[in-house]
Amino acid sequence: MLARLGALSFTLAAPALAAQPAPPAVPPPPQFMDVIPVGEPREMQILSWQVSEATCGAGTGIAPVHLSLPQPEMLVVRTWNAPQEAALTFALDAEGRPFGIASNAAERSRLQMRDLMPALRASRFAVEAPQTGCTIRYTPELRSLSDAPLETLARFGVAQRLRMNKDAWERLSPGDCRSAPRLAPLTRSYPDFRKLERREGERQWTYVRYDIDAEGVPVNLATGETSGYAALDAEALRAVAAGRYAGGPRSGCIQAWWTGAATIPAPPPPPKPKVEGNPACEIKDRWEKEPRLVFPSNYQQRAIEGWAILRYDVAPWGQIGAITVLAAEPSTEFGDAAKSVLNSAKFKPRESGLSGCIDRVVFRIRKDDPATTDGAAEAGAEAGAD
Repeated sequence: MLARLGALSFTLAAPALAAQPAPPAVPPPPQFMDVIPVGEPREMQILSWQVSEATCGAGTGIAPVHLSLPQPEMLVVRTWNAPQEAALTFALDAEGRPFGIASNAAERSRLQMRDLMPALRASRFAVEAPQTGCTIRYTPELRSLSDAPLETLARFGVAQRLRMNKDAWERLSPGDCRSAPRLAPLTRSYPDFRKLERREGERQWTYVRYDIDAEGVPVNLATGETSGYAALDAEALRAVAAGRYAGGPRSGCIQAWWTGAATIPAPPPPPKPKVEGNPACEIKDRWEKEPRLVFPSNYQQRAIEGWAILRYDVAPWGQIGAITVLAAEPSTEFGDAAKSVLNSAKFKPRESGLSGCIDRVVFRIRKDDPATTDGAAEAGAEAGAD
């Protein structure tokens, strides 16, 4: 299936990844992390990012219509050895959506910057016409778990699908709701997600704090940290109020709800005649080893689609090499992901090798992808709805 402009079109979600596991190569440690000696205390810290004003052209500032912040991450690092500032370059289409995103950071230092480019793609800016030569800067901020703002901790929790330790839960809602013996949910209710709109490239979320009286009825309900979507806040309060539990009374209970991300389609690829490869590469039955289908994880979480056009050579024994990214959108990271896809594959052996082959790797989001599904989690009950 190799044409002058072939297409390895992937519609990936969790099932596909499970069917064809693709363990990535172990990356070198980021330049800002030290090796911590065995036995030395390790403090968990949350990394978040502050964003500067974006500029285009000759330094003209552009205002965001919606600025999506990178997801916070938990790190084990020395408190005095912080990540470095990062600058992203990009262009804007007629609707103010960033594309052509690239980073100035060294490859080895990108491990903790993995959501910067996806977050920028999920943002939009106020423009009257397409723009080029744009720049935006991200400044890291490391805070201990005990000092991190609750809003940062809440965003981290949603990004991790509420897989947080007890200390994090206690900061969000202190009380005995998570103490043994655990509560037993008798009745569950859910927001009507059909009434709610999804935001392109990111989840909308809300936390509900409440207590449980001796009859197992939720009381003292209040919206806690939230992304600010009032309709979701209201639906979550209604759903929590309808629940019933055994094992009360309790205080400091909390539930979180989120909507799935609406898909952001990839920018259109160039026309086929502009990217021609070696006609000898047009082989129907070419794979001895099929490509491993791996969607870039942070883009998958945000339901962001992309593509890359690659040129490569094939040895007589089928090994693929000399892979060059000719184009990738909406960021250079789709080029890196596409190279990994081809590196995982192998052609069937031939009498002679091939050179100048060109393929287009397309990353598409399926409707049943976890990024597009609504979710919930509960701290303190036997099982959540996640």
